[in-house]
Amino acid sequence: MIDNDENVMDENEQENEHELSKDDSGIESGEMDRVVRVQGMYNEYFLDYASYVILERAVPHQYDGLKPVQRRILHSLDEMHDGRYHKVANVIGNTMKFHPHGDASIGDAMVQIGQKDLLLDCQGNWGNILTGDRAAAPRYIEVRLSKFGTEVLFNHKTTKWLASYDGRNKEPETEPVKFPLLLAQGVEGIAVGLACKILPHNFIELIDASIATLEGKRFTLVPDFPTGGMADVELYNDGLRGGRVRVRARIDKLDNKTLVVKEVPFGVTTSSLIDSILKANEKGKIKVKKVEDNTAKDVEVVVHLANNVSPDKMLDALYAFTDCEVSIAPNACVILDDFKDFRRANEISFRS
Repeated sequence: MIDNDENVMDENEQENEHELSKDDSGIESGEMDRVVRVQGMYNEYFLDYASYVILERAVPHQYDGLKPVQRRILHSLDEMHDGRYHKVANVIGNTMKFHPHGDASIGDAMVQIGQKDLLLDCQGNWGNILTGDRAAAPRYIEVRLSKFGTEVLFNHKTTKWLASYDGRNKEPETEPVKFPLLLAQGVEGIAVGLACKILPHNFIELIDASIATLEGKRFTLVPDFPTGGMADVELYNDGLRGGRVRVRARIDKLDNKTLVVKEVPFGVTTSSLIDSILKANEKGKIKVKKVEDNTAKDVEVVVHLANNVSPDKMLDALYAFTDCEVSIAPNACVILDDFKDFRRANEISFRS
C-alpha cells in the first residue's frame, strides 16, 4: 500500500511540474523556439502572394505590353508556327508547358487576344465584343499567328530566355516587340493592392506618334475604341490615375417614334445596353414601347418610343439614365523593374 501511494504522489508531482513549465498562453517553454509570429507570416507569405499576382498574372510589362499568360500563348504559337491553322485546344495544351494554370484561363486569354484582331489570324466562332456572345469551344475554333504578329513580335537573337516553371523548356522574359502593342491593344487587370486599365488606341495614330517620338517632336495621343461611339477626352490626363473619359453611344433618329443605336460605348455590349434601357423604363426614367436587337456585323438596337414622347428629349434621357453613356477611369500601371527590385521596395514599405 505504501508503494502504491508513493507512485501516485510521483505522478501528481510530474503533472504539476508539467503545468508549471507552460507560460500563460498554454505553450510549453520548450516549444517557444518553434513559434512563428503572425506578423512575420504576414510579411513573408502575403508579400510572396502579392508579388506573384502582380508580376505573374495581372499586370503587363512595359517592354512588350503583355501579361505572362499572353506572352506564353504567343510564344507557344511561334513554337508551333508552320503557316497552317491549329486547333485552339492544341495550342492551349502546348501553352501549359509554360503556364502552370488551368486550360480555361489560357483559352479565355487567347480569345481576348483574337478579338482584338491584331496578332492572331482566327477561324471559326470567336465570339463578339459587340453583343457579348462567347466563343465556341476550343476544339471547334482554329488559330495561327497573323503576318503582323510574326513580323513584329519575335526575334530569337535579341530575346532573353528563362527556364520554364519545371525547367524542361525555355520561355522569353519579354518579347522584343517593334510596335507599341500595349497602347494598341489596351489591357485591364486587377492584382493585389493595385489595378491596371490602359485604354486601346488607334493603329495609325500610334505609328504617327512613334515617328514623332523618333524625330523628337511633340504629339497628342488619345484613346480610340473598337466599338466606336463618341468620346470626351478632355480629362483623359494621358491615361494616368485620376483621369476620366466619357464615352457615348452613337444614336440616330430614324423618325419621330424610333431611335437607332449604331455604336455602343467601350465595355458595353448590346445585351447590357438593352437591359439598362429596360430597367430605366421600369423606373419611369424613360418611356419606350419596346427594344429590338438587330445586331449582326454592325450594331443596330432599335428603340421604339411611347406615344407623345419627344425623340430629342428621349435622346438626352438615354444618355442620362442608361448605359448609352459611361465614364471610364484609366489607370496606367505597368511592370518597370524585375522581381528583386519589386520585392525589396515592398519589404521597405512593410517595415515602415
